[in-house]
Amino acid sequence: MNTDKFDKNAKNNLAFYEGFLDISKYVVAVIIITLALMAYFLV
Repeated sequence: MNTDKFDKNAKNNLAFYEGFLDISKYVVAVIIITLALMAYFLV
């Protein structure tokens, strides 16, 4: 992806968005693991 034409604000937003995607991946993984453990211990 070519970011040369983006201004400073757009680059900051892009960096924030990429960081947000990384964090959300971990959050989803933690939620899935938590649900799996709950199901395992409830049985």
